[in-house]
Amino acid sequence: MLDSSFIMALVVSTIRMATPITIGALGTLFAEQSGTMNLGAEGMMTMGAFFAVLGTYLTGNAWIGVLCGMIAGGLIALLHGFICIEIGGMQNLSGLGLNMFCLGLTAFLLRVIFNTGISPSVESLWSTPFLEKIPFIGKFMAAMSPLVYISFLLIAIVWFILNKTPFGLRIWAAGDDPKTLETAGINVWKIRYLCIVLCGALVGLGGAYLSLGQMDKYVDGMIVGKGMLAFVAVKMGKYKPWSILLMSLIFGFFDALQMQLQLNPAITMAPELIQMIPYVGAITIMALQKNENIFPRAFGEPYVKNKYKF
Repeated sequence: MLDSSFIMALVVSTIRMATPITIGALGTLFAEQSGTMNLGAEGMMTMGAFFAVLGTYLTGNAWIGVLCGMIAGGLIALLHGFICIEIGGMQNLSGLGLNMFCLGLTAFLLRVIFNTGISPSVESLWSTPFLEKIPFIGKFMAAMSPLVYISFLLIAIVWFILNKTPFGLRIWAAGDDPKTLETAGINVWKIRYLCIVLCGALVGLGGAYLSLGQMDKYVDGMIVGKGMLAFVAVKMGKYKPWSILLMSLIFGFFDALQMQLQLNPAITMAPELIQMIPYVGAITIMALQKNENIFPRAFGEPYVKNKYKF
């Protein structure tokens, strides 16, 4: 029976499931708006999740762990940037290659450091208990990680940066018209490097949420496509932060729905059919999207310095 408790649990789960996708998509937005394709979000998120747990394990402080996850994501993104920006390599292959590299590296480190496929439990960021005192919605709000609230704050910050600041204007120009940006005396490579590192840090934060905000450990293969969903959310959100949030919530809803249906004893549907819900939902939403050219004009194209100077 779908009572009020089921609906409340579904709402909370939707927000929880949408959070890593939202944060990862905001990071990917920085990279792609500046012209660099980021198919490596899955790998960056994996690194963020692993090193967030490792940092927490070594220091005993989950917030330091979150910082470690962001640094790890930023560093692997820097490698992606070097391949795509400095060398001018194929950006799609670089991203996919980094995904495989990060999955292999974290699996190797997990077994070398912890001698198993799962880390020990560490301090987590599961909830915000001080919010429970708020009337009516306190219990609902206290059940979510502080990183959930940070993700909503990030939406507003990213929107403001991209639309209301000179740096945001330069990001748009780096993706749409790098020739004009260079003519104005702005280093296109510098803008793209800054954006790809910001991307990695935010995607790493999304990974840290998965390992510390939803769990208290790292499990090999725990990202299970969240990075790719972040990549898709940017496209389906048409490079607009608030639309990206909406798409992330839709993906989160389908994921939460299948989880809550499996936990509800009143539902007798075959588990295999229930587990298909997120994938069927995502495919349906993508199929309903109009085929529009929403990419920045220089998207995926390496920029050669001084190419247009004679």
